[in-house]
Amino acid sequence: MMSFSDRPIARLCKVCGQFHSPTDSHLYDYFQPIDDDLTCEICLQPLVDPVDTKCGHTFCARCIKNYLKLQNKCPNDRNILKVDDLQLAPVIIRRLLDKLQVVCPNVDYCEEVLPRCDLEAHLIYRCKGAVVRCHRHEQGCKFQGPRSAMDSHQWECEHEDDKDSNLSAQIEEGQVSRISILRGSCEFGMSIIGGCDTPLISVTVHEIFPNGLIDRDDRLRPGDQILEVNGVDLTQATHFQARKAFSQPIPMIQMIVYRDSSARNRPIEKENIMRITLVKPPGRQLGIKLAGKRNVQGVYIKDLIPGSVANLDGQLKIDDRILEVNSDDLSILSQEHAANHIQATHGKLQLVISRKTRPQTPDLIKHCNHLQHDDRDAGKMIDKKMEIDSYRNSNIEKTIIVTKSRGESLGISVAGGLGSQRGDTPLYVMNTLASGPAAKYGVKKGDILVSVNGAKIMGLSHNDAVRILKSKASHKKVELKLIDTSETAEDTANFLPTWMYWLDLSRDCWIDREVKLSRESGSLGFSIAGGRNSSHGDQPVFIKSVRAGSAAFKHNIRRGDIIVSINSQSTKDLSHMEVVSLLNECSTMQGATISLTMVSWPGSIV
Repeated sequence: MMSFSDRPIARLCKVCGQFHSPTDSHLYDYFQPIDDDLTCEICLQPLVDPVDTKCGHTFCARCIKNYLKLQNKCPNDRNILKVDDLQLAPVIIRRLLDKLQVVCPNVDYCEEVLPRCDLEAHLIYRCKGAVVRCHRHEQGCKFQGPRSAMDSHQWECEHEDDKDSNLSAQIEEGQVSRISILRGSCEFGMSIIGGCDTPLISVTVHEIFPNGLIDRDDRLRPGDQILEVNGVDLTQATHFQARKAFSQPIPMIQMIVYRDSSARNRPIEKENIMRITLVKPPGRQLGIKLAGKRNVQGVYIKDLIPGSVANLDGQLKIDDRILEVNSDDLSILSQEHAANHIQATHGKLQLVISRKTRPQTPDLIKHCNHLQHDDRDAGKMIDKKMEIDSYRNSNIEKTIIVTKSRGESLGISVAGGLGSQRGDTPLYVMNTLASGPAAKYGVKKGDILVSVNGAKIMGLSHNDAVRILKSKASHKKVELKLIDTSETAEDTANFLPTWMYWLDLSRDCWIDREVKLSRESGSLGFSIAGGRNSSHGDQPVFIKSVRAGSAAFKHNIRRGDIIVSINSQSTKDLSHMEVVSLLNECSTMQGATISLTMVSWPGSIV
């Protein structure tokens, strides 16, 4: 028998964050009281990696295996029991245990409450109180401390990064990669969209401009998610905080990047486990048709027969997966065996089913917990002034009458218009001459030009708009109708609109484009975020992700695009799920082609 002195020394566990022997079960601080039925009778704690005995009892795997080293008997009924007699507990039990809410053990730095199954990834990659080493430890740095102190340490660290490895590291699909890029003398050449104050949540590469630093480096692609820049966590950063992080005057840019794989680029689904009770009268059928799915284990409800018990009850839905019936596990049975089992069962049927739903704003980052970064309180404090207000009634329109000498220039330069270098946008004031007539009368950088002396400019190409502007501006008195926007620039540099600038424009400033799509291989190839009553309030419906090679991809639909209408039905007053239902309804019609009205705004140049 093992003596006390022979027991392994307790160590800090990376899974639960507590000190315990490597052979003992993990320890957790639970947020709420736990049902006794989910408790191990050896350690008297909620079950961890539960296993069943042949005599019908359930214990933590490590607890019962340690017990059986002392005696080969069940702790409950004293029947003979060996390790080989143990088997995994039913999947429903394991899933219920995984969802138990636990408190992060690093309470001095972190106040997170999260599902137990997510704690390990939280401790390794996100917890502000987790003790971490400097990422330059291979270069000799001895620093160890809480992740919240890492940002300040990196500014003081005397050791250099391993430039050779990060300068040449490639970005792999479905992986989180760390890359370094020497800034050099040329422009960065990239634009971004997203931020935690938008329905897109993650900060994403939108465009890469020819001959810029990123283009020459040839590793980043549009759609890549930027998780960290020079030690600044972007997963909790607003859009403007992300832009600021890129502006640091550092000779080498270090980024942590995640690139979706083809499989992960599908809409993310949330799994809900539900218990449903049905009563099957004698002589009546339950009324469900079952089917299997290719390359997926289990049986699913293919259809509900009209007027049947299941159909009239209304609890079961098409595509529900049946896990158990009256405590019998159906998750591994074939379609035929499962159907026979249900047909042979009479009276009360207690079903455990799995139902997948799409969350309001699916976050691709949550599928990838390989991230190394530190949460920052500042990142969580969203500046309300920066939040999207895309459904405001109208922007402020102003009329300015400029009086000047005949033939004198207005003293403004403009950019934008249909077919401009950054896409289809309204014409805006890019710069003003401080001593020029327009500036003296209140025209400022960032103003949108609507008309000049009654001639409409909004919605014209850049060349046509400039031609009208020049011809009308030759008069002594020039009436400008402008829209006062949320951004401007005070210095002498040209004004560069951000992505948020475009989103803040009212609907009458949007420039629509029509896209016709046909469903391919059961999918349109994109997922969405936003909608009425979304987590960020009433928002436009954004394209969240686009699968490479899909119909959407071929029609140049990009992450960040806005869906204005579907088959002429406006999305403005529709919730996220109502838009999903409408897309599915329209795309499943015989020979259906969906007509989407969309708006594509340029990202923020960094």
